[in-house]
Amino acid sequence: MTAAAVAAFVVAAGGSVTAQSATAAWTVSSGDVRVRCRMTVGGSFDAITSALSGTLRGGRRGAVAFEGELRVDLASLETGIGLRDDHLRGSYLEVERGPTFRHAVLSRIALPAPPPEGHGRHQTTFTGRLRLHGVERQVEGEATMERRDGRMRVEATLSLSLEAFDIPPPRYLGVGVRDEVRITAAFEAAPSGATRANGP
Repeated sequence: MTAAAVAAFVVAAGGSVTAQSATAAWTVSSGDVRVRCRMTVGGSFDAITSALSGTLRGGRRGAVAFEGELRVDLASLETGIGLRDDHLRGSYLEVERGPTFRHAVLSRIALPAPPPEGHGRHQTTFTGRLRLHGVERQVEGEATMERRDGRMRVEATLSLSLEAFDIPPPRYLGVGVRDEVRITAAFEAAPSGATRANGP
């Protein structure tokens, strides 16, 4: 449910490969976040949203730590069943308790090394600070990024424990959800100036 925020790190990585400016800002232009929830009786369902936004800025050239954040509006998560959506947002994520509950935010994103310059796909790991359900913890995951037409295409994945963020494992019609959920965020980011000039 917060995973989306996770992909942020890679956008910033784009700043490292930009020849013109080592501190260029990158802004998310479009994306989707998918949270895979496995049920205790077998099977699974996905909670999905496209409400992903954020801007990141790299440090000096070659730096692998980034300023800025990526955020997901958890009130927009949908599972395909209205009643289950209401329970997820209200009883478990408690989105009405305020901004620190309504949004999942990934910040302090770092890569183990700068990505190579030029085009092509690059696989890497990342770490960051994830704030979810009023709790902030260190997270880590994997990502693939690819430059296309001046933009950066990113797909990031990570797993997290609901209990670690004080979220009770959801139950729906007597069926429970396992504690660990798998988050996938796929999005495009553009240099902030290009986003303003060309639109999303």
